[in-house]
Amino acid sequence: MKNFFLISILFALITGCASTTPTVRRMQTARPSERAVWTESLRSDTLKNSYRIVLKRQDNSITGLCFVKRYGNEWRGTLINEMGTKIFDFTVGDDKCTLLNVISMLDKGYIRKTVEDDLYFLFNVDNPASSFGRRELERFEQDGAVVINYAKKQILLLPDGSVALINNHNMRYELRKMIDIDRNKVIL
Repeated sequence: MKNFFLISILFALITGCASTTPTVRRMQTARPSERAVWTESLRSDTLKNSYRIVLKRQDNSITGLCFVKRYGNEWRGTLINEMGTKIFDFTVGDDKCTLLNVISMLDKGYIRKTVEDDLYFLFNVDNPASSFGRRELERFEQDGAVVINYAKKQILLLPDGSVALINNHNMRYELRKMIDIDRNKVIL
């Protein structure tokens, strides 16, 4: 029953109908920026990356963990809720994102397409070989945050080191890098 409740919250988050514009508006004090979102401190190309993730939509939210690792030219990852239930796996390459092993409640075409588009943008925002290309992105720094706008999506690199993506349905993905722990130095 708990899993059904968590899945229904995630479903409600993703299937919102309201189309919105980016939440951070460019002000006159904003400066153009070419600063990368995905720095070595936020994402390693050789190690497994782990993030706390919060998905928010209006008054609903769900928290969980996201694990991502680079294999060749693609990123592979999984998203699980805090109860340990896998929500889906994903792969993100230079040309597309694919969801795999999606729970049945989210295995709907429009939900898959929204999440695939969001993850593709999130993971390829710094990739000049991506299908949207860097020239179409509006990048600026404002109030200590890096803001990147593309179509009706926005990525924020916040001063605290977290990365947020807000899509055109006003759904917000927030990723915060978890502290890497050296397994050789941990006593269990």
